[in-house]
Amino acid sequence: MRRGLISWSKTELPASVLDARVKRAQAAMGAAGVDALAIYSDPARTAGASWLTGFVPYWNRGVVVLPRDGNPMLLTGMSKRVHGWIQKNSHLEEVAYSTSIGTDVAARVSARKGAVVAVPDIGSVPGGILDGIAGDGVSVVDGTQLLAGLRTVPDPSELSFAFKAATLARVALARATAIESDAATLVGLVDGEARRLGAEEVYVALAPDLARGTSLVRLEGTAALGTSFALRLSLAYKGVWVRMTRTLARDESVAAEIAAATERFAATVALLPRLDALDDLPYWLVEGCRTLMPLQPLAGSMLPDRLALAPGSYVSVQARIDTTHGPALIGAPVLLGRDGDTAALMASPLFET
Repeated sequence: MRRGLISWSKTELPASVLDARVKRAQAAMGAAGVDALAIYSDPARTAGASWLTGFVPYWNRGVVVLPRDGNPMLLTGMSKRVHGWIQKNSHLEEVAYSTSIGTDVAARVSARKGAVVAVPDIGSVPGGILDGIAGDGVSVVDGTQLLAGLRTVPDPSELSFAFKAATLARVALARATAIESDAATLVGLVDGEARRLGAEEVYVALAPDLARGTSLVRLEGTAALGTSFALRLSLAYKGVWVRMTRTLARDESVAAEIAAATERFAATVALLPRLDALDDLPYWLVEGCRTLMPLQPLAGSMLPDRLALAPGSYVSVQARIDTTHGPALIGAPVLLGRDGDTAALMASPLFET
């Protein structure tokens, strides 16, 4: 469940931007012979619904239905008492409560005989919802490529949110210092700063002692911090998520090596979207949003398959770089260049120590 303020800022995201997204989607649906787009959402899969409607699903599951003609509607399991608030903070024609979401989706689109409904990320949608949609003579097809094609290159509004999120992440991580000895205090400083600045949701993962392991985990209770440690901050602003990772060390010579590793990281990611450029690093992962998940693994040193990165899109890159004193974990959001331009860090992972 989201713990930050969720609201639709019509100044930052005008209705005209959402209308343009709807029209683009409907044009693509017409070209594909699709009568309706059914975008599933739950607290972990918010990106499709928020991109189309401006609303960030914060609890329970639902389906945004976009007909080929008309405006999107939301069928949700959330209580009716919040429907007025949802409608106020979204660009939706209707918000309806449903205990049988799939069946109610089918009822909304079955007026067109033999209607075809495209469901993005169809493999991750609960079977009960899919079975319900397939009723009343409705045909269900995989809509993953349809939605991914619409989102390949972000529009200026989405990019502005990504840059804002990247800035918030960097400012929040700047609160972390190597002098801290208590992990809970450290996490609280970063989390509190991010929320104070307006982040909707914040997840801080920690590798408390890099000499003992590089696994980044969410802190339960507290832990002692080693001579070098790392924090990974995942942060959302207006439905757009980024990740940033920072390694800190108490020893000045180790800190200098971490700074050099960070410069190497920046030089390497500048070569994206060429994924082979990252293969010189011991471990790396590129995440981005294609459809429903805000931070979906797209390519990585441990992933068997790699999705091509689109020029002009933004991603979050995480890497491990080994130094003579041990591993450094580094990560930052990256904007991929267009027309052969180099990629650029959306917020620098270099910090003063």
